Amino acid sequence: MKHFFEYADQNFGINHVYDKNPSTENFQMHTHDTTEIFYFIKGKGIYHIEGSEYILEAGDIIIMRPSESHYIEIDTKHPYERIVINFNTDFFEKIDSDNLLLKAVLERKSGKLNQYKSYDFRNESYKQYLTNMTSSEGNPRINIITNLMPLLNEIYLAYISRQTEENSLDTTEYRIIRYINKNLSADINLDTICSKYYVSKPQLCRIFKKSTGTTVWQYITIKRLIMAKQLILSGKNPTHIFADCGFNDYSTFYRAYVKNFGHSPKEEM
Repeated sequence: MKHFFEYADQNFGINHVYDKNPSTENFQMHTHDTTEIFYFIKGKGIYHIEGSEYILEAGDIIIMRPSESHYIEIDTKHPYERIVINFNTDFFEKIDSDNLLLKAVLERKSGKLNQYKSYDFRNESYKQYLTNMTSSEGNPRINIITNLMPLLNEIYLAYISRQTEENSLDTTEYRIIRYINKNLSADINLDTICSKYYVSKPQLCRIFKKSTGTTVWQYITIKRLIMAKQLILSGKNPTHIFADCGFNDYSTFYRAYVKNFGHSPKEEM
């Protein structure tokens, strides 16, 4: 793996990476606390986000808001190059009080309208903004800030023109994932899901694995842990919120939290 450019601070992280021989082991289902913009430069693969599949082509932009699960199903026969930008949405609160720049990120349904093709944009300027952000010339933070804002504006304009597509993208996979995300605090079980969406357990497991890259229970656990982390960061006591996040007892919650995040819930406070 070759890193053409890397930068990180408390608000921004950006990488321009090239894999001559990409490995599927490096691309497992995951989430972030930040918003992510993914720019696909070279390779072959399918991006999976909350039950939706996006076939990738050079020039594609993929956007993900915090906690939106995603992974790339990469074709290891092709070299893989991309630029990935992560940033805290809070950074733009004072600059853009109406949240127009983040409308495409925050207002759409989870797993919908994540992908933008080159023809969705008014012109090729969005590519130049990405190139400018990874330039070795000048101050990297200034380069990111001054080019990220117009890039987000281009994505916002593309989003507005495509909003009418959202209602036509409903699938069984997406409805199941949406149901799970709305009921993380409840006692979710496979029988209920299968009955509600008229699928068998083997069928449920197959379509879920294909859509998310993981099992139903692994997905539910990760989503519940993310919910718990957000509550803890907001000031809640871990011993008081584990049940609200769908865990039957604190010890189970504690072990899962340490396994997933690498530290105990109380260390998050």
